[in-house]
Amino acid sequence: MQQTSEALRNWFRQIEPMCPELFNAAYAMCGNYELAEQALCGAVLELWALDAAPGMGFRERARSVLREEALSLVASAQARGADFTWPGLPEPRSNDPILRQAAQERLETQRALLLRHGCGLSVRTVAQLTGEEPDRLRTLFDRFEARCRRNFAGQNRSRVEALIPRRMQQLLTQPAPDAPSAAQIYRAFEAEAGKAQVPNRRLPRALGKALMVLLALFCGALFWLFAVLVQPAVPEPDAPRPAVTAEAPAPESP
Repeated sequence: MQQTSEALRNWFRQIEPMCPELFNAAYAMCGNYELAEQALCGAVLELWALDAAPGMGFRERARSVLREEALSLVASAQARGADFTWPGLPEPRSNDPILRQAAQERLETQRALLLRHGCGLSVRTVAQLTGEEPDRLRTLFDRFEARCRRNFAGQNRSRVEALIPRRMQQLLTQPAPDAPSAAQIYRAFEAEAGKAQVPNRRLPRALGKALMVLLALFCGALFWLFAVLVQPAVPEPDAPRPAVTAEAPAPESP
């Protein structure tokens, strides 16, 4: 049990730096603190069950799993009676024109901006979460971008469209003051991981790699055999014909 707990701690340390971002995204999607916390813990457990190892693509995979958990909770019966407690975007820590403009928007607009540009949700999904019409949301996003452009001068205005998603994503990584601590998240994860019966995925993964190697070797041998069989036969050169010598005429009789 001690080795298992140590393994869980070592794995959790790899995802711990992402917890503020994942919680903020879950909170924006769920709109309720308890549901967001539940979605975060569920995503951490699911990543561990999938044997997801930190490395290339791990951050995107974690975001994807979190989105699935949060959207599933929002669609469940549990979310129907949940109060809307999302407090809005945090106060900007800099004088960035986009962040300042976002902080002045209505709460519904702030949430829609974070869902669309921070969480990367489609306009249709944002409409489902906020109860707004997709066309109205598109108009809202266009007007926000236009207001941001007025806060920039000259050639910098052309960068606004690309800067808005970056600023919203930066807000997601900013730890919320009331977010659950890493210790709380780990305790919930450890308790659920102790109950879960997770098969060892490393052995099937190793067997899969071995089978892929054998399959590649088999295909290579098959192609070689096919190439030998269909190779046209090279005709042997004809044997040289003997040279024909002219016979000397017979001498005439006297």
